[in-house]
Amino acid sequence: MAVLIPRTHPPHCLIISAGTELTLSEHQPFPGYLHHWSLRRPPFLSCPDFFYSGQPQREALASLQYFAGSNWKLAFLTAASRAGVSHLLNHMVSLRGFGAYPIDVIVTRSGDSCSLSPLHQLGSVLGYRQRIDITQHMLDTAIQQSERQGIRTLWLLENCPASSIGFAADFAQRHRNFSVVATTQPEHRPLLQLNAGMCGMQIELEPLPLQDTSSYVTAALLQAGSTRSIFSQTAIKSLHDLSDGLIGEIAVLAESALTMAACSGLSKVTPTVIEQVFENQKLHCLQRSRESEVLQVSRAA
Repeated sequence: MAVLIPRTHPPHCLIISAGTELTLSEHQPFPGYLHHWSLRRPPFLSCPDFFYSGQPQREALASLQYFAGSNWKLAFLTAASRAGVSHLLNHMVSLRGFGAYPIDVIVTRSGDSCSLSPLHQLGSVLGYRQRIDITQHMLDTAIQQSERQGIRTLWLLENCPASSIGFAADFAQRHRNFSVVATTQPEHRPLLQLNAGMCGMQIELEPLPLQDTSSYVTAALLQAGSTRSIFSQTAIKSLHDLSDGLIGEIAVLAESALTMAACSGLSKVTPTVIEQVFENQKLHCLQRSRESEVLQVSRAA
């Protein structure tokens, strides 16, 4: 097996175990809920070292491994919001065996440096983070140095904007051992493909099936110190249905359900708790949407 050599760690951010970026302060959990359930730490939030690999994750990783060893220069990894893309990409960087030869995996995220051009985003992860005078020649030199060492570079662009894909695709075409994986949501993929100007391999990260949702909840609770069943099977079914199997949504609903059930002094999380949490989340999202609209109107005025 080859060694996967990350040139640098991904930009720092707090990752939920399911791949959804959310802080505990935003979640605002009941302080005593961990004691109520005899847990060492939040099972679904703030666990960057915990990666759950269900059937969709295994299939996506297998496709990415095939891509890394093929002659393809570009791949589109398509997934719905909160499907766990961030955590999947971080897991790829942490691997120590991927394909049949050394690979240098680099990650850029549009939210981390949205004000930077694609040239500067790539330069920041190729060793030029402190430079403002990055040129294409400097990037070519860095990639060619890796090529001379027999190392292939794999550039992962999370939430790749349409304005960046052309630069990335052109760069991949100019370098024999350089390839690109652009992640996107289904509704954005057609424009991304059009702007790429070349064909790309299609990879999808699907939602979890019900069996994987149940396994994920069990595994997350176990790594947090749980020694008993906390969610009833009917609660897990409700959790799966209301989240559409999206692992990031499951994480948020499950952590909130633990808090609400603990506040109520319950010994198990029930479907009623899951439904209440889901309704509360819908109201919260509606409120934030209205606040955003008011802010936009005030700015326009």
